[in-house]
Amino acid sequence: MYLAVAGSAINYQHQQHHHQPVQQQRASTIKLLDPYQKCSTKRKCFDHNGHSGSNSGVESGKVGAPGGAPATTAKTVAHGKVALGGGQNNATKGGNSSAADGDYQLVQHETLFSLTAQYEVLEFLGRGTFGQVVKCWKKGTSDIVAIKILKNHPSYARQGQIEVGILTRLSQENADDYNFVRAFECFQHKNHTCLVFEMLEQNLYDFLKQNKFSPLPLKFIRPILQQVLTALLKLKQLGLIHADLKPENIMLVDPVRQPYRVKVIDFGSASHVSKAVCNTYLQSRYYRAPEIVLGLPFSEAIDMWSLGCVIAELFLGWPLYPGSSEYDQIRYISQTQGIPAEHMLNNATKTTKFFYRDNESTYPFWRLKTPEEHEGETGIKSKEARKYIFNCLDDMGQVNVPTELEGGELLAEKADRREFIDLLKRMLTMDQERRISPGEALQHSFVTLQHLLDYPHCSNVKASMQMMEVCRRPAPPYATAAAVSQAQALPPSLMPNYVHTTNGSVTLTFNNQITNQYGLYQSSRSGRGYSGSSRGEAAAAAAAAASFQPQLVSSILCPPPYQGLASPGKHVTVVTQQPQLQLQPSLLPQQVGLLVF
Repeated sequence: MYLAVAGSAINYQHQQHHHQPVQQQRASTIKLLDPYQKCSTKRKCFDHNGHSGSNSGVESGKVGAPGGAPATTAKTVAHGKVALGGGQNNATKGGNSSAADGDYQLVQHETLFSLTAQYEVLEFLGRGTFGQVVKCWKKGTSDIVAIKILKNHPSYARQGQIEVGILTRLSQENADDYNFVRAFECFQHKNHTCLVFEMLEQNLYDFLKQNKFSPLPLKFIRPILQQVLTALLKLKQLGLIHADLKPENIMLVDPVRQPYRVKVIDFGSASHVSKAVCNTYLQSRYYRAPEIVLGLPFSEAIDMWSLGCVIAELFLGWPLYPGSSEYDQIRYISQTQGIPAEHMLNNATKTTKFFYRDNESTYPFWRLKTPEEHEGETGIKSKEARKYIFNCLDDMGQVNVPTELEGGELLAEKADRREFIDLLKRMLTMDQERRISPGEALQHSFVTLQHLLDYPHCSNVKASMQMMEVCRRPAPPYATAAAVSQAQALPPSLMPNYVHTTNGSVTLTFNNQITNQYGLYQSSRSGRGYSGSSRGEAAAAAAAAASFQPQLVSSILCPPPYQGLASPGKHVTVVTQQPQLQLQPSLLPQQVGLLVF
């Protein structure tokens, strides 16, 4: 039986194996490669030119930050203090608090000041291309938060303002209902933008690693999928693209009290659909949609592709398409799902990087370049990093079938696998116009359990239905009457507050009830219907996009010494939506100490 494991990730590393290569098998069979030969190396989500397309770059055995960054060790500096995060400490050089790469030089137990609170730095959690994440205590309270400290560099300042704008918009929604990380406030500290978030338990990659990359049973994948689909449905309604969905950015909230309750984090790469720009480097490579690889116009459908790759990874215990380059990525996809449709290749801007056009044939067609041809042109050697090589996605159903099942239990498992593969194929449809939408996916039989109603007495079916209760989020049993009363007494609107100072700086408060970190979950929303109508969803998306018009609101200070950043007022405007939506107040205190952002 697969058990949820609470607590921080175990520093486990697999032993490397050196088996002989397996010969390619015939169609409808599966090629199984050495599963853990690269497990102790970095998750190489970076392109050969250095682009990650997101705040990615994960090293095995390290604590995952919002961008999936590796943790580093503390370093002792002058006066007996401890510098966190590693790297050269420049705090004593003319009072400069930033390293050469723009990272803030952290000191353990130092205080970060916003205009509404003081935060004591307790622990370094991780580093990414964006900056660092630290665990902090909000002084005067019992609250522990995660603070994302952006690099002191113009490009990160601009992206930080975009993230602030999106978090501002999301703060007008109920973060618990829609499974988003709760953002509390944004402030400037020594010319670094700081974003304050709730602390969460553990990301899915660290969870897989802790459990030795064992495949996750479908009864556990289903509630995770349903919750992330709910988040994507809300993003679609708002006209927003997350653009960096991956296991590192899906967090377990509390594995002990609410097994497989998850939230989506890291909106550092997010954007509005209307701002989507072709040929932009987006998404970590393993989870990158074909339209991004090929250089096609894209939409929020790229998030659905990423989520399909995530649930396939949970099912296999290994990434489905772990390409070491964009060529390998499209090669892996094409070998399993066929090459993209001709109309996609004809209209894409990067097709000729990966495909040849055979014009000498009676019927001209596109052909994928061989690894040797691609290496000859680019000097980039193709690699094989897959654990399984599938000739089609249907072959996934043959993997890791439980051998102890029989009778009705086996029939139920086979039916569940059929529906899972059917939904996965719809999520990984190559053509984004035909890819399933979040609303349609939420109505799929795999999510609704409709196909298991024929097996009501099977223990695994009962367990599956019980696991889905986490998606309904009733009030937890430890919610006291006082907490319920307190939550009901909160004001009906928790809007972003802009607090100005005499020097022109601003603290942006997303939620003025930081002492209550977790929502008092509402009663079952099982009666709420999700429209599978493409026309209805298109109308909703159009309405959301129409209402999401850029408007100038109060400004947030950007670091003054930035070069190349227009700064007569030293600020960048935040884009938000008017009129603001009402946020349903339902907050509940929770014990502190289950942490990893």
